[in-house]
Amino acid sequence: MRKLFLLATVLISQIAFAQKNDTTGLHLPLTDGKVVYQQIFKVPGKQQTQLYSNAQLWFVKRYKSDDAIDKRNHAEARVIGHGTETLSFKGPLKRDVPVKVKLNIEIASKADQYTVRISNIVYGYQAEPTEERSFFTAEDMINDITQHKYKNAEGINPVPFNNKQSKKALQELNPLIDDILKSINETMAKK
Repeated sequence: MRKLFLLATVLISQIAFAQKNDTTGLHLPLTDGKVVYQQIFKVPGKQQTQLYSNAQLWFVKRYKSDDAIDKRNHAEARVIGHGTETLSFKGPLKRDVPVKVKLNIEIASKADQYTVRISNIVYGYQAEPTEERSFFTAEDMINDITQHKYKNAEGINPVPFNNKQSKKALQELNPLIDDILKSINETMAKK
C-alpha cells in the first residue's frame, strides 16, 4: 500500500510538472523555458572519428555549404552549426503561410553513439514581398499564446500571428525536426 501511495504521488507530480512546462498543449520539448530538441542515437560499431566526420558532411550536404558549420571541436568530436529551413502551415482561407526557420544544431559524437541538440529556433516571416521580414522565437510565440507579455529588442511579443496561427506554426515544428533528424541519421549511418 505504501508503494502504491508513493507511485501515485510521483505520477501526480510528474503530470503537474508536465502541465507546468507545456502550457500550450503542443508537446514541445521545453528546457528552462526554451524549446530544445535533444536526442541520443546509438550506432553500434561506429568509431567516434567516423561519426565526427559524418556530422560535418551532413551540414555540407543539407545546407550546401561549409559555411553552415560555426564550430568544429575535433578533441570533443563536436560540430556546431546553423541552418535555415522552410516551414509552412495553413493560414486564413486555407492558404499556405511560408515561414523561414533558423536553428542551431549541435552534433556530439562518441564511439557507438551521437547526440543531436537543436535549439535557438527563430522564425522569419514576411507578409508581403515588399515588407521587411519580422523575426521572432518559438518562445515568443509560446509567450504570446499563454499571454505572458514581455519586452525585448523588437518590442512587446513581436509575433505577427494570432494565437491560432502561432499554434499551427509551432505544431509544424515537430515534423520539421523529425525530417532533420532523419536526414542526420541517414548521413551518420554511412561509412
